[in-house]
Amino acid sequence: MDAESTKYIAKALIILSMLVTAPSEAWVASRAMDAIGRNPEVGDSIFPKMIVAMAICESTAIYALVAFFII
Repeated sequence: MDAESTKYIAKALIILSMLVTAPSEAWVASRAMDAIGRNPEVGDSIFPKMIVAMAICESTAIYALVAFFII
């Protein structure tokens, strides 16, 4: 396997990681809203944690995008 094909495989894996982040953010939001719906009193506690979790998911996509353009 030459360097060019390795580069394309790496880019394909990076694209896959970027595609996985959107459903993972949706899953985090869905679970948080379900928890708030079941127990509204803890909404003030769950919502900031949901925002942090979604930011971590989004940062994965941003790092993958940067790696894509570096490679």
